[in-house]
Amino acid sequence: MKHIVLVISIAFLFFGCTQKQKVIQTDKKQEIIEIKKSDNEVEFDKIPQDKIIINEVKTIEDSELDDVFKLAIIYPSKVVGKYANNTVNTITAYLLFKNEKFKIETFDTRNETELSIKKAIESIKDAGYDNIIALFTDEGYDKIKELSFSSDVKIYFPLLNKEEVKITKDNFIYGGISYSKQISLLQSLSNGKNIMFYQNNYLGNKLKSIYENSIKDIVTIKNVENSNNDYRRLVNDNRLDKSTIMLNTSIIKTSIILSQIRAFEKEPEVVLSTQLNFNPFLISLTQVEDRTSFVLANSIDATDEKLEDIMDSLGSNIVYDWVNYSSLIGVNTLFDGNKSKLIKTKVEGNDVLYEPKLYKSTAHGFQKIK
Repeated sequence: MKHIVLVISIAFLFFGCTQKQKVIQTDKKQEIIEIKKSDNEVEFDKIPQDKIIINEVKTIEDSELDDVFKLAIIYPSKVVGKYANNTVNTITAYLLFKNEKFKIETFDTRNETELSIKKAIESIKDAGYDNIIALFTDEGYDKIKELSFSSDVKIYFPLLNKEEVKITKDNFIYGGISYSKQISLLQSLSNGKNIMFYQNNYLGNKLKSIYENSIKDIVTIKNVENSNNDYRRLVNDNRLDKSTIMLNTSIIKTSIILSQIRAFEKEPEVVLSTQLNFNPFLISLTQVEDRTSFVLANSIDATDEKLEDIMDSLGSNIVYDWVNYSSLIGVNTLFDGNKSKLIKTKVEGNDVLYEPKLYKSTAHGFQKIK
């Protein structure tokens, strides 16, 4: 299981320590209470707005936490890697922003095998969690959907879009962005001469499949190898002139392809990309001239500026990182069903309804196309 350590300061910053702490507010003083429970728990009471003063340290029992919002996060660390830590940071920042009591506990299944998932879910049930965020791919989902849950349990899947799963459940909420919607919107700019670059990996093949199943008149599909690419062979192709190019490639590969298209004096009518490349890092890797005809799709909507500041302080980017944004929608939905209308992206039933928008790049970032 993943160890999470949090200490609250006025700026809501992390630093390492060996024990959990909880802050409670009284009329004249604040107390930091040491929680000596399992290493993978994070528990907080209401956060004071002024500077915290340590007056007393003691231990408390779980019975004193009955009125807190409790959330379990389950993930396979060998599969989702850094997403787990980012998700925890995002959820923690949101709950700090809401200024409410909460308890978070993480459960690491390591992988997506049936045995590891079943064992972790049993632990979650034994601990009494009704709200769960599950960072699984479709492989892990195939195992978890076979398990039984109480009708009170709600499970949010940040990585899975409803249209990607064959079997849905009423108490499952699907929060993955819709790449098919993005590709469809991007193709509204196509002139019909379609060319795609992709990488032979999980996401690359997924986008390739969506592209092939939804786009007509595909001239060619070019496989960009993970290493030792012959970019001259890939880009020095007259078919690229006056074409609509779709780049389903990583930020590094995309930046190289954009620069090579200009280097070999190819002139596509438009170059398109999904959320995969909606990242300011791309701006620093390319020249403005490389991106003159570059258009991207983005499904992340704007949210509260104060919330974004708290997110930034805990290392969670919700402006460009769609997994963080999806996790934010998840905790907001499980916490109060978005009664405060904090998040613009709507959740209907058990489906997050992302509305992609088109962006062009500028010298310093991205600008929405009116």
